[in-house]
Amino acid sequence: MWHIVGDTSCDLFTLDGGEGVFDFATIPFTIRIGSKEYIDDENMPVEEMLTANENHAELAQTACPSPEDWREKFEAPGPVLAFTISSALSGSYNSACTARTMLQEEDPSKQIAIIDSKATGPEHAMLILKARELILAGDPFDEIEKALELEAEKIHTTFALASYRNLIKAGRVSRLIGFIAGHLGFWGIGIGSDAGEIAIRGKARGDKAMIRFMVDEIKKVGLAGEEIRISHCQNPKAAGMLKEALEAAFTNIRVILMETRGLDSFYAERHGLIVGF
Repeated sequence: MWHIVGDTSCDLFTLDGGEGVFDFATIPFTIRIGSKEYIDDENMPVEEMLTANENHAELAQTACPSPEDWREKFEAPGPVLAFTISSALSGSYNSACTARTMLQEEDPSKQIAIIDSKATGPEHAMLILKARELILAGDPFDEIEKALELEAEKIHTTFALASYRNLIKAGRVSRLIGFIAGHLGFWGIGIGSDAGEIAIRGKARGDKAMIRFMVDEIKKVGLAGEEIRISHCQNPKAAGMLKEALEAAFTNIRVILMETRGLDSFYAERHGLIVGF
């Protein structure tokens, strides 16, 4: 039995098609807002968390999975494919690597591949779906690990956020850039850099201008394959509009909509969109 494990920045809850071949699990981040701690599992009250954060003046705290959290998932017999949020944004990747080291000191034959998505949300999910495809095709562990590392280099991320409040507080973008990009009705539009960091590309006023900007940005970078995934934070309308625009701009593609789980909801904030392509 193979084991596919991701932290909850993947925005996936389940992964079908693995009966008797692989299982799938996610390891939650936690978000502390004031005295309340939110665990990013299937019971996460995203709306409550967003409202609490919007009404809380101080910086909320997020915590990545610990090495013990990862180790618990890695211990099951069989090869493991693990996926994390960008190592430039979180310590989740380092925690997973520490867990692997601990296990392989006890059992050097244990096969554990840890893939740094260099992104979050849909790109992370696309790598997990690629892992499913490769496992079902019967590829060996070493070849799957190499293929996933290459895939992580090919897939890109862009995003449009209506607010940069949390990213500014967390030091992920500068206060000036975040203020300009996400202030006074503007969408701030950015990309995940090759190093997995956040880079601001520009701003747009209103949904239509934002969608034009996003489509142009994706055309400029180019698609990695035939699928585009959009994670949205409580914004199915804009996500649907972007889906229609992408389907009109590119032929023979699939555009899949997803809802952000807790961590991506926290950082994308209400109405934010994250696109993997």
